[in-house]
Amino acid sequence: MVRSSVFMAAPVMALLMCGTAQAALTVDQVWADLQAQAIAGGLKITVATEVPGDRELTLNGVSIAPDGGPAIATVSEISLVEQEDGSVALFPGEIRLENTGPARVTVYHEDLSLSMYEDAGGMGYGLDADSLKISVVATEGAGQTAKSFDGTFDLTGIAGRYTRGLEALGFGVSAGRLVYDIKQEDAALGIDSAQVSDTADVDLTGEMTLPEGMDLMSLKDAPAVFAAARAGLGMVFEATQGVSSGDLVDNNPMMPMSLAFQAKPGTTSMVLNADEFGFDTSVEGMSFTARPPMVPGAVNATTDAFEMAFAMPMVAVEEAGEYALTLGVANLALDDGAWRMIDPAGALDHGPADLTLDMGGLARIDTLELMQANEAGRPPQVMPELQTLDIRALAVKLAGAALSGTGAFTFDNSMVAAGGPPMPLGTADLRLEGGNNLIDGLIAMGLMTADDAMGARMMMAMFGKPAGDDVLTSTIEAREGGSIFVNGQQIQ
Repeated sequence: MVRSSVFMAAPVMALLMCGTAQAALTVDQVWADLQAQAIAGGLKITVATEVPGDRELTLNGVSIAPDGGPAIATVSEISLVEQEDGSVALFPGEIRLENTGPARVTVYHEDLSLSMYEDAGGMGYGLDADSLKISVVATEGAGQTAKSFDGTFDLTGIAGRYTRGLEALGFGVSAGRLVYDIKQEDAALGIDSAQVSDTADVDLTGEMTLPEGMDLMSLKDAPAVFAAARAGLGMVFEATQGVSSGDLVDNNPMMPMSLAFQAKPGTTSMVLNADEFGFDTSVEGMSFTARPPMVPGAVNATTDAFEMAFAMPMVAVEEAGEYALTLGVANLALDDGAWRMIDPAGALDHGPADLTLDMGGLARIDTLELMQANEAGRPPQVMPELQTLDIRALAVKLAGAALSGTGAFTFDNSMVAAGGPPMPLGTADLRLEGGNNLIDGLIAMGLMTADDAMGARMMMAMFGKPAGDDVLTSTIEAREGGSIFVNGQQIQ
């Protein structure tokens, strides 16, 4: 259902972003162009009345609908006004999205204006508003099957620009503040939650690259999107934000919980095309206050920089493509009150935790074919093959213990076609510091029995080689034929 809604909305988005450039636009040209673009996208715009004026045109009772279908959007009034710089400004009234199931979606705004102008051989658009508010209200069922959703999304100080050239679409939008408030209930699932969030200085920029001769209006279903992606459709995107804060309260009678957070500025970026998919998000620091169920007090935690990045090839069949995963968490710390609940006797080291992971390698894969096969409900024609894995960095520091390691492997995929696994060949080197001290602390806390500890220490002695006071090292080798050696001793 979500997928169908997205593809239905695509022509409406394209309609609002398309047009024929002119040296100096007139309201009649813009109005005619909007209608032509709607028809090209399988939509129809109807109005109750048209009121012409001096370089102005007012459209009352505007309705946008699929050809022969019910309206999917209505606008109470649209005023088109020619500007001295040759552009045309569009001032909409109340905007409603229609036929959205049980949901009622309304768009409110203050001083919202859209402008259309010639730009870089195509049509450029501008958007400015003092505020923009989207309200979504939905109720469904009754009694034990009752469901409800009530959400508002408020943006203030909005400025945006959109350009449409022959080879690419570019956009940018910023808001001084984004606030949302959501309440949800589902009697059958026991959901009764509320969440609010307040974020400053939101900025989004992006560009969509178009294959030669492709019409954005043609992207109405999954096969069209897959074909366009193979032909060169691509997108880059970046979002930055300032300080943010929020609260989540879950009134579930079985496991009630509340969570409050504050985050420093952060950045998220994405690239998606026929060659690669990449995602990278980072934040300068965060703090949390949680009240889990059956816990007498709040748990407070802070962290410095957090980063997660992932990249993979989209279509790499003839030659393997690179994939990568990085994850970093610096100085994740619990406050003294939380530690008093977890470890009142101080059996563990209460210092902050750190995590670093940097790995990647080569793989043969056709991600678009996998997505098409899933869409069609059939087996993929091209099976993925993992070629190499490089563990460039692995470091975990927690409760006084530290684990670090590196490694490099290649994979024999000769058995994959027959349903077998890829066979690794390579070596990994690991180092564990403070492992025995950690086990002693877990015993003192009652989280591990002496028998369990004996088994854990025997495993550490089997796979580790002493290299100092409470320090173990281990070299793990994967050899031909599936054999595994640890510190020179075969275990498989």
